[in-house]
Amino acid sequence: MSNTTTRPVYFWRPKQEGTGYLGQWYPSPFTISGETYATCEMWMMVQKARLFGDEEIAKQMLETTAPVRHKELGRLVKNFDDALWDKKKFDIVVEGNMHKFTIAEDAESMRAWLLGTGDRELVEASPTDRIWGVGFAEKNAGANRHRWGQNLLGKALMVVRERLGKEETRVKQKAEIE
Repeated sequence: MSNTTTRPVYFWRPKQEGTGYLGQWYPSPFTISGETYATCEMWMMVQKARLFGDEEIAKQMLETTAPVRHKELGRLVKNFDDALWDKKKFDIVVEGNMHKFTIAEDAESMRAWLLGTGDRELVEASPTDRIWGVGFAEKNAGANRHRWGQNLLGKALMVVRERLGKEETRVKQKAEIE
């Protein structure tokens, strides 16, 4: 899906100018089934707790909007199973980001920004995360591409972008027919 002839879109911190909105910690409240999720990180961690039947931790997560606290609580989920989490985590993150870019308070502008990245590769340039990110800061990422981590968040966002782009095209085609 990436276009290697153009520079990737690097992101990491929520306050990063121009790309912070791509991160899991970016404030983008959305409500599902009466529960408001302040960030996609909150969505992911609540879903993680529920996947393993830990409603006590899920409840604690729903009582705070701090992503750092959600991450801490996520490490305390009872009955955690690595194999099951590995099977489900990507789809959970895609689903949360679909909510973020379709129903969050700023969904319209964030969706336009995301679609505006075209077919450029989206890369979480976290120097400390080799699962959701590449394990390198932006300044070192390009030179170390052969050593990148999984970049699951970047890949999930590219899935979301593709789905939203197809939906936008479908809506435009339908409007042209009518």
